[in-house]
Amino acid sequence: MSEEREPAEHASARVWGHGEVPAAGPATVSLERQALLIIVILRLSSAAVAAVVALLGLASAANPVWVLLSVSGVLVWAGWFGVFALRHGATFRLGVTDVAVCAVFCLLHGQLVPDPVLEASAGTGWIDLLAGVTVLNAPFYLRPSHGLLATVVITVAYMAGVPGLREAPVVLVLQGILSTGTFVLLRRAARSADAALAAKAVAQANERARAAARADERDHQRRLHDTVLATLTMVSTGAIADRSEVLRHRAMADLQVIDALATPHGAPADPVPLVPLDAALRAAATTPRPGLPAPTVEFGVVPVLLPHPVVTALADAVAEALTNVVRHAGTTAAQVRAEPVGAGVVVDVLDRGRGFDLAAVSEHRRGLRESIVGRMTAVGGDARIEARPGDGARVMLRWPR
Repeated sequence: MSEEREPAEHASARVWGHGEVPAAGPATVSLERQALLIIVILRLSSAAVAAVVALLGLASAANPVWVLLSVSGVLVWAGWFGVFALRHGATFRLGVTDVAVCAVFCLLHGQLVPDPVLEASAGTGWIDLLAGVTVLNAPFYLRPSHGLLATVVITVAYMAGVPGLREAPVVLVLQGILSTGTFVLLRRAARSADAALAAKAVAQANERARAAARADERDHQRRLHDTVLATLTMVSTGAIADRSEVLRHRAMADLQVIDALATPHGAPADPVPLVPLDAALRAAATTPRPGLPAPTVEFGVVPVLLPHPVVTALADAVAEALTNVVRHAGTTAAQVRAEPVGAGVVVDVLDRGRGFDLAAVSEHRRGLRESIVGRMTAVGGDARIEARPGDGARVMLRWPR
C-alpha cells in the first residue's frame, strides 16, 4: 500500500475493542482487552476440560469414533479461536463462527454423550460445558440483541440434539440473559468513565489555554513597557528633542511593535480555532490525484471538533495514505474510520489490497516517514502502520500521542 511502513506493535496492542471498530476511550479499551483475554481463557479451558470428560466416557459412548473426531475438532477450533482472537480481536465473524460450531456439536449431542449422562437433567455432559461457555462469550463479540439470538440458536440446537424436557436448556437461556446484561452494564460504565476523563481533559486544555492567554497578555505588557512607554517617558523628561532624528526612528520601531501586537493571534479564550474533522477527511478523500484513479472510500467517521492544525495534519496524512492505496495496493477500495478517544481522536485507513512485508521495506524509503508519521509527530500525535503480504494494510493515526 505504501512505499514505507513502520513496524507494527505487539499483536495484543492491536485489540482496540468490540468487534473491528476502535474503542471509544481508555476505559473501554481496558475493558475490551481484559474481556478478550477472559473469553480466550474460557474457550481454551472449556475445550480442554470437555476433551478430558469426553475421553473418560469413551468406553460407554455409543459412537467412540465420532467422539474422538469431535474431541479433536473441539481442540483444534479452540486453539485457532485463541490465536485469531489475540491477533485480530474478537470480530463479529469469529463470534458467528463460534456459535455455529457449538450449534453443530449440540445437534450431535445424542451421538457424542453416553446415555447415563443424557438421562441426567442437570447438564453435566461435555457438550453442556461447550454450550455454556459459548453462551457466556457471545455478548462480547456480538451486539446484545445478536448475543441473545445466539443463546436461542444454541438452546434450540441443544433441544433438537436431545429431545425432551431438561434443565440444561433453561440454564443456557439464563446464562445468556445474565451474560448479555453484564456486558451491557460494564460497557455503559466504561463509556461513563471515558466521558468523565474526556471532560477533565477538556477542562485542563481550557485552563492551559487561559494560562497561555494570560502569559501572552503579560508579554504584550512587557513589550509595550520596554518600547512605547519608554519612548514616551524619555520625551516627557526632555531626554529627546521633539524633532530629533533619534525620536523619529524610535517612533517607527515602536509602531512596528504595536502593529505586531495588534495582529490577531486567536481570541484569548480560544487561541486555536476548532474545526470539524469529518468534513476535512471527506475532502481529503476526494482530492484529485493526477494520473491515479479516485479511491472508493467507505467512511465510519464520528463528528468531532479539533484544533485546526491537528485537523490539517490528519487530513493530509489520510490523503497520503489513500494515495498510497491506489498507487501500491492493487485496489481502489479503502475504509476511513475516526472516533474520539478521551480528548483526542483515532483515525484508521484500511485496505484489503496486496499488502507487503514490513521487514522487506528499504531503510532509505522516506515517503511515509515524512508524509504521514512526520506530520503527526509535528502536531503531538503519532502514526502506526500494520501490513502483511496478501492481507492489506492499516494506517493508524492518533492525536494526542
